[in-house]
Amino acid sequence: MSTITFRVSEEEKNYLEKIAQFENVSLSDFVRQQALNAAEDRIDYNTYHKLMEEHNKKDESISHEQMLKELGF
Repeated sequence: MSTITFRVSEEEKNYLEKIAQFENVSLSDFVRQQALNAAEDRIDYNTYHKLMEEHNKKDESISHEQMLKELGF
């Protein structure tokens, strides 16, 4: 397993330790999970914006009212 080291202030360290304790996990586990969640969120955000750009180039969406009319409702 690899090790990643980063610097935080004493106040930040204490804050993170308290949250990890509240979550009943080690500081290492808490920071690891939060970092992975943040990375996944960033990928999702970037993917969403890329797909929206593609969608907006050729927008074939219709309104709810148009859909109901096409379906005969």
